[in-house]
Amino acid sequence: MSRSTVRTYVHETREDLGATLDEIEHRLRPDVIAKKAGAWVARSWDEDSTPWLIALGVTVVGAVAAVLWALLGDD
Repeated sequence: MSRSTVRTYVHETREDLGATLDEIEHRLRPDVIAKKAGAWVARSWDEDSTPWLIALGVTVVGAVAAVLWALLGDD
């Protein structure tokens, strides 16, 4: 391989790597992740809200139980 061929290959590889790292950085930005998570939650809720309501109920019962245990417990 000639020196110019190697330099061209290295330059192209660096550009490809830079583009890949930019795409990874974009996908891991908190606002992008939040937007995707929000869309997933909305789609999941629209398909079947029952699991979400059950989870909400379990969370409320658990929170009330934790507060009551903290207030009324002997510890």
